[in-house]
Amino acid sequence: MLALADKDIEDYDLEIARLHGQIMIMKGEKQQHQTGRAKLCSLLSPMRKLPNEILFRILQLVCDSVENRLYDFNDEEGMHAIPYLPAMAVSSVCTRWRELALSSPSLWANLAVVLLSLYGEPDELSSMVALYLERSGEWPLKLSLSLERGDELPSLDLLLQHAHRWETFTYQAQDRLPFSNKLSQLHFPSLLELDISRFPRQEGSALDFFEHAPRLCTLASTKVPPPNAPFNQLKSLQFSMRMGLSSPTELANILNNCPSLKYLSIELKRVNQEVRDPTAQGTWHNITSLAIVEWSVEYGSLPGSCSELVFSSFCFPSLNELVVEGSAERTYTTDTLISFMTTSSCIITTFTLCNLPVSDVDLIAALRVMPSILHLEINDCHYPPQQSPISPHLMSSLRHQSTSVALVPQLHSLRLISKHKEPFDDATFISMVESRWFKPGSDLSAAMFSMGKACIRSIVLTFSWREVDAEVYQSLRNLDAEGLRVVVAGTNGVQV
Repeated sequence: MLALADKDIEDYDLEIARLHGQIMIMKGEKQQHQTGRAKLCSLLSPMRKLPNEILFRILQLVCDSVENRLYDFNDEEGMHAIPYLPAMAVSSVCTRWRELALSSPSLWANLAVVLLSLYGEPDELSSMVALYLERSGEWPLKLSLSLERGDELPSLDLLLQHAHRWETFTYQAQDRLPFSNKLSQLHFPSLLELDISRFPRQEGSALDFFEHAPRLCTLASTKVPPPNAPFNQLKSLQFSMRMGLSSPTELANILNNCPSLKYLSIELKRVNQEVRDPTAQGTWHNITSLAIVEWSVEYGSLPGSCSELVFSSFCFPSLNELVVEGSAERTYTTDTLISFMTTSSCIITTFTLCNLPVSDVDLIAALRVMPSILHLEINDCHYPPQQSPISPHLMSSLRHQSTSVALVPQLHSLRLISKHKEPFDDATFISMVESRWFKPGSDLSAAMFSMGKACIRSIVLTFSWREVDAEVYQSLRNLDAEGLRVVVAGTNGVQV
């Protein structure tokens, strides 16, 4: 009997083992079916339904927003990291994306090459540069180059061989152009934009190497273009001068040499003589956008202010965009700005004030002479706390009143950036916003329109050192639901 019982138990164990084997086989088959089903579902995903033309536009936006950055050092966070190589990343997703990427040379034409190592150039870098140049075909190149050593570099030689394709070129270095002897022999028939403003130690004028650029229309430099420079076609000019201007006449000469100029950005550390110079005064009808940036000064005093130089010496009747960025080391008034606006009779639609220590009273006076402003931005991140114009008085002045002339009545968007910890008058700010919002189609909207008062469309308020109480701004959240774009953010994140 015991032998029969042992035999039955052994048979049961064998059957259990057989069934376990069948279960494992069935689980494997189930996993295969699940994997196959997932692949079939992926074929039905919305991304699969996009036509190649739309998918290409999406991939193009990705590759345009992040340049393909190639480094001359080899580590996991360097030149082989996919986040730094968007074209390589999108071509590695699937067969369809790869075929689309390889057939689209424009995805490979946005290139940044960083040559910083002192121990020679790795072969991987020159191979990667050659790969990008090959896959970009004859598409115009957007090239950024950071270089800290000699000119005997395979990657650099490859790039110079394609100089005829450079559409934009940005150069960053701490010293001279180490490949200037090669650069001077080249022509740049496709070059539209040149940025050498991050090249602080220019010996002579690096612009001389780009005189054979007949299509150049955008220039950023630390040197004033020489009088004989063939830049009649320039439409946008930015120059950053640490040594300052010798006189307003120097700036007038620049404007005279660039008759097609529309966008002018001036970054100066100081003005080297008295501001006013009647011989330099003139009118230029071509300038539509002006940015003035005055750098901070570590020591000494400023003989003159860059903004005062421009506002007192020049007249731009066609100006519609004005950006003024100041220095906390000096105090400012808006007298010269008001005089400039009156003399120029220009119609400013976009006005940005950044780090310019002026009182709220002076700012309000300046805004009075710019009634056509559509977009206003005020940034007080480097103001002394007592000099910030973002005050209850400014908010009250911006409030629409039915019985008085409104300040900047056509305002469409307002952006305020403040760093100060002292209490902010939330109630006055909210009241100002509510007074400028008219629900589309309402009787109030029609009435305000008949009075020449526009409806505000966008409000952005950012605090750098202060939290935002979401409950306080609940009424603005309601306006956001009605159609007004509202963003209120603090150190605790976006609350509206």
